[in-house]
Amino acid sequence: MKKILKVLSESYIFVMLAALIIGLLVPAAKYLTAWNTFLLQIIFFLSCLKIDLKQMKGAAKDWKFLLLGNLLMLVIFPALTWLIINPLYPDMGLALFLLAAMPVGMTAPLLVEVAGGKQTIAMVLTVTTSLLAPITIPLLTKLFYGTTVAVDALGMFKQLCLVIFVPFVLALIVRRLLPMAVQKIKPASKPVSIILLGLLIAGAVAAQASAIISLSRNWWQLFVAIGALFVFFIATHLIGYYAFWWKKHDEKNTASISLVYMNFTLAIFLASQFFPKPEVLLPLVLSILPWATLLPLWKQVSEVFLKTRN
Repeated sequence: MKKILKVLSESYIFVMLAALIIGLLVPAAKYLTAWNTFLLQIIFFLSCLKIDLKQMKGAAKDWKFLLLGNLLMLVIFPALTWLIINPLYPDMGLALFLLAAMPVGMTAPLLVEVAGGKQTIAMVLTVTTSLLAPITIPLLTKLFYGTTVAVDALGMFKQLCLVIFVPFVLALIVRRLLPMAVQKIKPASKPVSIILLGLLIAGAVAAQASAIISLSRNWWQLFVAIGALFVFFIATHLIGYYAFWWKKHDEKNTASISLVYMNFTLAIFLASQFFPKPEVLLPLVLSILPWATLLPLWKQVSEVFLKTRN
């Protein structure tokens, strides 16, 4: 039984689907939204415990790589998304903008390792984009959507500081003072984080359950949303890879994966806090589909078609 629970808890797809169903069918789940900030703080804290600053020093010397990576992730991608998608589908554009503006996901170093990239580079991108995100996300959101949507840039900045800076600093302190405890916590950090993410999503969905159910009955609109998400992820993969044309394949692959697998958890959190519309929230929840399924395909394409051209 323990093995079954462990497998289920480590399955992104299972937990996300379960969270979606609970959010839609259990009205009481909406009370979880009061705990959203705390849940995300724990998720970030557990993720930051894995950060080893000493291992990152060598990768941090390549400032050109890091500068371009941060610009792409935090400025260029969201700007392109706003220019291309927003005029056609405003609500979908806002959802994709939020995804594009997010920092590199905390799981990116693991995904990079699986795909044959450089884990230390991915970790540096994760840390730098996460620490800059509380500044760039509110500014860009206000710049691009301030005239059409009520944007509380200061409130967004405060929330991002609470869920990024505070857990990051606390994790560094714990790593320094209690290294043995960190080693014991690490094996449980992934399943615990996934379950907490499920609770966060369940609460966010429950708060908009009736509107989401009504929206999802339009199968064509749902199909378009899922298709747009897959196109978005694939396009980001290719741009992220070829933007670093002067680098070797493994470094270009590292950049591509890091930039694609963004922190969608943070996007869902921000949407539930500042843009609580089902048209925005549903695509963000559905982003788990390309997020969880595209990596094996990209790995094959990268190895068979791209690596040989370097």
